[in-house]
Amino acid sequence: MVRRVWLLGLTCLLGLLAGVPALADPLTRVRLVFSTDANPPRIMGEGTTIDWARPGVTLELLRLAAVRAGVEFAFERVPWKRGLFLVGTGEADGLFQASHLPDRMGVMAYPMKAGRPDPARALMEQRYVLYTRPGSPVTWDGARLTGADAPVGAISSYSVVDELTRLGIPVEEGKTQEHNLDKLVGGRIAAYAGLEAMTDALIAAHPGRYGRLVKVMPPLVAKPYYLVFSRAFYSEHRDLAERIWDAIAEVNASGEFAAIVRRYAD
Repeated sequence: MVRRVWLLGLTCLLGLLAGVPALADPLTRVRLVFSTDANPPRIMGEGTTIDWARPGVTLELLRLAAVRAGVEFAFERVPWKRGLFLVGTGEADGLFQASHLPDRMGVMAYPMKAGRPDPARALMEQRYVLYTRPGSPVTWDGARLTGADAPVGAISSYSVVDELTRLGIPVEEGKTQEHNLDKLVGGRIAAYAGLEAMTDALIAAHPGRYGRLVKVMPPLVAKPYYLVFSRAFYSEHRDLAERIWDAIAEVNASGEFAAIVRRYAD
């Protein structure tokens, strides 16, 4: 009798389990890497630490997106070139904030639509602009650079290097913003092509050193920046990656995130 009851119970349990759909993706913890450079207000502070009281707009966005997507992000700050390497080798699951470059497509997965990266699911848009010394003859009309008697500086491995090369502008790469701006102040490069928010913040923080530098308009280029995943991660967890990108778009359009952006502006 006992054995018959046990078998009946087991049969019922198996029947119930058969009616429960399997989880589409059991992974709940995703390792994301990002730059040690500050990019206010998107990424606050420098180095490997993260101040969770005020981490930056992008990290706030990703925390909200994680809740919507039902995942946990493990964040780690590394030098930018190191982050590219870690995602390229699959040692990290994802990287932000990355713009689109064709040669990155082989090792990084972007949110796509109609065969192209989908700006509607980007983290944000950023602008590269040129900086020169006061009285410099360098001009940029949106299509052509004139008056440059030396190369234009840019940070190594940043996408603007390829943009400048495509435009036929000689480039001299430097490791950091400070390195490039010091070369500009010293007259060793004709201009510096930098991310506007990052460069403006550095100039404001060191007015005695860089305060006389001049921003050249219009912007050199404006482009969307993404959370990208390694190809290995995307192949194994495609549904999860798509869910995260969809959540990013939802958060970007939410009133809750708009309030966070206003708080950082204040």
